[in-house]
Amino acid sequence: MIAVCDISALARWAEKGLLERLGDPCAHIEARDWSLASADSVSHKDLRAARLEARPERPLHVLVSSRDRRVRAKSLRSHVWSAALPEGSFYQLTDTVLLASPEFCLRQMAPRSSTARIALVGTEICGCYGRSPHAPDGFYRRDPLATPESLEKSLMSMTTYGGCRAVRDLSFVVGGSRSPMETVVLLVLTLPIGLGGCGFPPPLLNCRVDIPASLQIALGKPYLVVDLCWPQWLIVLEYDSYDFHTAPRQVDDDNVRDEGLRDLGWMVRSVTSGMLTNDVMLKEMADRVADRMGVSLPNDEDYLARRHALVRELLCGP
Repeated sequence: MIAVCDISALARWAEKGLLERLGDPCAHIEARDWSLASADSVSHKDLRAARLEARPERPLHVLVSSRDRRVRAKSLRSHVWSAALPEGSFYQLTDTVLLASPEFCLRQMAPRSSTARIALVGTEICGCYGRSPHAPDGFYRRDPLATPESLEKSLMSMTTYGGCRAVRDLSFVVGGSRSPMETVVLLVLTLPIGLGGCGFPPPLLNCRVDIPASLQIALGKPYLVVDLCWPQWLIVLEYDSYDFHTAPRQVDDDNVRDEGLRDLGWMVRSVTSGMLTNDVMLKEMADRVADRMGVSLPNDEDYLARRHALVRELLCGP
């Protein structure tokens, strides 16, 4: 049996409807049933049937039950799990392949991950997308695999260091993100200042904003759905992808939307990937949001360096 875990399992969970198709997780599994004996026991035919691959440039992450069972192959990357598997750790993907549950992926990754990485993975699990190297845009749209509350409940039952660590960092997870870049923007703005974030309160994601009849007619919509919203301060942030905001009609709609919201007293700011990687632009945007909230952000070199490093860590993905 091949037990797929870590980022390889998360990429497989990007498939829409996979959770419903697989049903309930496996019952108790003995180590001898899931720990690979050697690299030779990995059948590429079995991997293809499970829509998986193992290549040197994209190794398959697998779980083994002890250090002496680690496999030595450029196309495989072993992760040791010597304790008993928590309940619900794996799903039966095919007759010969087990797939780590999203919750167990997070638990297994936690001891060697930063708070930012745990928050990134947790937000993806609770989001409406899944990263996949096979997706044209780098991710597929799918239903959330969990909520922050159900994720916390599941990890609380895993009373080991990794479980406790992951639960602590789940406070930064927000459900409902629709893309990896939306998640990056969210975490840059909400992670603690000590980690390089802005420390803002969590926004509402994909929030409905009611608009007057005149704006409804202009946009042909009864209401708006905005990316990140802080209603108490009338702040809206929209992540604008270069791929989806270049058509003339889309640009026109965005301008009418933004001006209409501003007329109603909202502060509307757009964020692009280029702005995130430009320290000066990011500082200007974050400072504007902070001013609206009535707070101020540090302006010293150490903090700005931490924020720079945080953005790059988040953009690298899980």
